[in-house]
Amino acid sequence: MKKRSLCLALICAAMLAGCGQTEETVEEKTARSVETMTVGTGAISSDFSFSGKVAPSREVSVVPTIAGKVLSFGYEVGDKVGAGAVLFSVDSTDLQNNLRSVQASYDVAELQAQNAKTTLESNQILYDEGIIAKSEYDQIKLAYDTAEANLTSLQVQMDNLQKNIADCSVTSPISGVISARNIEIGSFASQSTPSYTIIDLSRVKVEVGVSEQMVNDIAVGDEVDVLLTAVSPEPLTGTVSTISPAATQAGTYTIKVELDNSRGLLKAGMLAEVKFVKEASDDAIILPRDAVMTKDGETYVYIVENNTAKKTIVATGIESGDQIEITEGLREGMDVVIKGQTYISDGEEVQIADLKTTSSEKTEQDAQTQNTETNGEAKGE
Repeated sequence: MKKRSLCLALICAAMLAGCGQTEETVEEKTARSVETMTVGTGAISSDFSFSGKVAPSREVSVVPTIAGKVLSFGYEVGDKVGAGAVLFSVDSTDLQNNLRSVQASYDVAELQAQNAKTTLESNQILYDEGIIAKSEYDQIKLAYDTAEANLTSLQVQMDNLQKNIADCSVTSPISGVISARNIEIGSFASQSTPSYTIIDLSRVKVEVGVSEQMVNDIAVGDEVDVLLTAVSPEPLTGTVSTISPAATQAGTYTIKVELDNSRGLLKAGMLAEVKFVKEASDDAIILPRDAVMTKDGETYVYIVENNTAKKTIVATGIESGDQIEITEGLREGMDVVIKGQTYISDGEEVQIADLKTTSSEKTEQDAQTQNTETNGEAKGE
């Protein structure tokens, strides 16, 4: 009986010893696995993008001053034209006939004015010597003044007719490219419909509507990135030229951005995306947004020192996508938990599961991952 009790005791002791070893083994495996990143510095910016379309810097609709039948035109759609070049001409026959008639009347009036002047000069002497009465002299002077006024009136009529005849040759007010021609030889050109439309594409503009939260962060003269995928995969540089002081019916403010188009690659109607930078920093501590946690009014991250997680209060700055700037609380070289941070607590022992990366390496890895995903989607399509 005693031997049986002793055996049972030994067996229980062995089982307890085994359980103790199991618990110790479990305890050795309780250190949570986390991934860390070594803090470094880089560039970060907060920006907003708005879509618009390319439009010419200037667009002019040309209509004739004098309506009439089109006799000829000199430019087709797509042709370049210089300022002052003759676009088309209308019939000036009636104006030419009127000019000849007025010219004949002017010649007669000029002779009458010369006679009236001679008569006035002759009678001026007689009037000065008291030979003729003042009333008679006044009649002579009135005849002269009337002849001169008639001559001036006819001269104005001739000047107007000459101008109208010149206007029958319609010229381009600007240098540019013909975008529309609405006349044919023999058609009637009038002011009701533009005969030509000319656009200046040496510089182009993109109009976008920005929100009230953003408009006060933009100033005339600011340089902005303009992405036109039809022209270049890299953004072009534009300059803010005007900012509307009043909102549109949609509640946005119209911003005009001008771009140089000396190479002629930008065409009216192309889709463009304008990026406005609200704030930027070139030497900032940057972390993934998920690494920063907020709870009970505190913003903090976990750093790892000697395999121990330590809660560290931080202040944040610029946010851009999945990245955030840390303005206070961290310094370069610290190891920050970027994965597994939601499951650990201050002072807890942790195990680093992966090789530590710097913030700049992390940013490059994210960019490579995004490019890989984009290429994979493109191949799938």
